[in-house]
Parts: sequence; structure tokens; C-alpha cells
Amino acid sequence: MILFLILFCICFLFSYEELEKGEIKGLFRKFYEGKISNLELKVLKSYFESLNLPVEDYIRLYTKGLLLEKQGKLKEAIETYLRSIELNPYYNPSYYRFNFLIRKVKNRELYRERIRKILEKRFKEAPPILIENPENHYVFLVEKMSQYLFIFKGKELEGMYPVTTGMNIGDKEREGDGKTPEGIYYFTRFIPPKKLSEIYGGVAVAINYPNPYDKLIGKTGSGIWLHGSNEEDRNKLPFSTRGCVVAQTYTLKTEIVPKIKLSNTLIGIYKVIPKELKTEDVKKFILSWKEAWERKDLNKFISFYSKHFTWKGGGLKEWKAYKRRTILSKKFIKVDISNLSILAFSKMGDENPRYYLVEFYQRYESDSYSDEGVKRMYVVREDGKLKILSEEFIMKK
Repeated sequence: MILFLILFCICFLFSYEELEKGEIKGLFRKFYEGKISNLELKVLKSYFESLNLPVEDYIRLYTKGLLLEKQGKLKEAIETYLRSIELNPYYNPSYYRFNFLIRKVKNRELYRERIRKILEKRFKEAPPILIENPENHYVFLVEKMSQYLFIFKGKELEGMYPVTTGMNIGDKEREGDGKTPEGIYYFTRFIPPKKLSEIYGGVAVAINYPNPYDKLIGKTGSGIWLHGSNEEDRNKLPFSTRGCVVAQTYTLKTEIVPKIKLSNTLIGIYKVIPKELKTEDVKKFILSWKEAWERKDLNKFISFYSKHFTWKGGGLKEWKAYKRRTILSKKFIKVDISNLSILAFSKMGDENPRYYLVEFYQRYESDSYSDEGVKRMYVVREDGKLKILSEEFIMKK
């Protein structure tokens, strides 16, 4: 009986059915589960070597880190992932493994300080998504991969802060999915501390999720905030929120929130902030839109808008009727644009942005009316041309 059990175990542990059937996929599963034999490992190694693909050193280090994790050597794995990130500080899956692992070790701040130094070098110059930004204007950029918030003043990096984002990796799609949305937003309101649960640390600022582009592609959900926490150093526990972005409470109150203006502070949230991106001449597009408005060329002016355009009065049809009344009734129109900010949104692998958020200070004057304030537009590519998806105006009081 004992001999039978021994033979059964040997057959079970060293079953080579995947090899006999040529099912390489099954070997991956066994490797992941830690149930692979030496012979099967040799087959996998030989299989990949036969592909004759060049493998960068940062990928080799990432793979080594995975093996060290499997062996329970967490600190060695973290060090290996850091070396991988140093070799490739842009998209690198080592960031994710690093951020998950530092939750399990002591002295995690020492490791995050090393990441900080890598990121400081990486963002010495503004990324290509930050196309235009006035010298005295702040833009917030959150990168989920590195779990950092970067604050640019003009195009200079002024501050960077460790944050934590959604517990589930990926772009938010629906209410309750535990993911942080990816896109370009603006801050809409400061939540009064007396209305906050103590878990928020007495400070929270809401953003306009879902934005017009999110709604166009069917995203749902609400209540996405940049907020603090009543847990000390909660921001240093990567990927631990229900979808919001959480920063250290004291720093949020004293350094970050004072830089936010509800009328015109943008916040872009990205899985990865790209190194390279081909962007359109959005500034030229806006100036052409302005020129058509000043010339009172209604058809040309309306041609700048998307067929999916929305505003507080309805859709494109209602917008055209409204503009027909307000443009053609004027003897002259003069529009001045200043303090232009343009931020592009893309996802990993995109050659071109999916959309832009454009913001500027507008002064309007005609023979019968004048006003001024902040104008904000979401601009998309439609049928090969840039089009305005949404537009809002915050009049100066």
C-alpha cells in the first residue's frame, strides 16, 4: 500500500502530459503555481531561447525579482526591482511589484526615497502631455504606476508627493470597482471638514469625474476626491483606496491644497505619464476658433464643435440656435485669450492623445455686451479633425 502511494505521488508530481501534448500554456500555469519540474523548466527556457528575441536588462531584473518573490526574499526582490527601474524609469512593471512589496517590509520610506530620486531625474523636464501652461499656473499630475503626485508650476516641477490610489489596477469604469479613474479633470469643490467622516483626515477636494469624455465612452461612478486620512502615513501604503487619491494629511493641508484654485487648477491622472507623444497644434485650433467667432462666421464657428457636443442648454442643435442669436445680432465681436493651459490625455501605447483639456482666460466684448472669465474645453479628434466636445465658462464675479 505504501509503495502504491509513493508511485502515485511520483506520477502526480511529475506528470508530463503538457509536454506530450505540446501544450506550452499549461507549463506557464504550473510555473506560476510553483508545481513545475526541472525538465519542464528546461523546456520553457529552451522555448524562449529559440524565439531569438533580445531581452533588455530591466526585463531580466524584473523576472529575477518575480523569482525572488516566489522564494520569499522580499527585500532582495525590492532591491532588484529598484535596479530595474533605474535602468528604465518609464513604463516598467517593476514599479507595480515594488509598490506592492514595500507594504510588507519595514523601513519602506528608505525605498521610496530611492524611487523619489529616480523620478526627480525623470521629470527634470516637463512631460509631453503638458503642452501649454502659464508660468504662475499650477497643474497636478498623478501617476498610478509610481504612486506619486507631481505638481508643475508653469513647466517646472515644483513638488512631488507619495500618494496611494485604487486597490484594483486599471481605469475606473463603474461605481464601486475600486479603481482610480484615468483622465484629465479639474477640482470642483472643497468639502467642508464638518461634512467629512474622520477617515478623511479633515481635508478633501472633489474632481469632476466622470468628465465629458468619460460619459461619452460610458464610464459611471462618482465621488472621486483628493483627500487625506486619519491613518498615519496612509499615503505610503500603495494601491489601498476605493478609487480616490490619498495624500499625507498634513502635507495636503499645508502644501498641496493651497495651490488649488477651483476655477482653473487641472489634475491629470495617468497609469503612466508618457515619455513621448505626438500632439496636435491645439493652440492653432483655438486661435482659429476665436477668429471665426470674431468674424461672425457662424457656419465656420459651429464646424469647430463635435457632433457629440454638450453644454448646459443641450446638444449641438441647441448650441447652434443659441449662437445664431448671440453672434449674428452683434455689430462687432472682440475676443481676447490669455493664460492658456493645454493638457493632453493618452493611455499606454497611444501614439496620439485621446483628448485634450484646454483652459484659458477669456475677455469678450461686443457692441451690446461684455464679460470675462475662465473658459474650459474638452477637445477630441473626430473624423480626423479636432473638435470641441464640451465647453463651459466661469464668469468673473
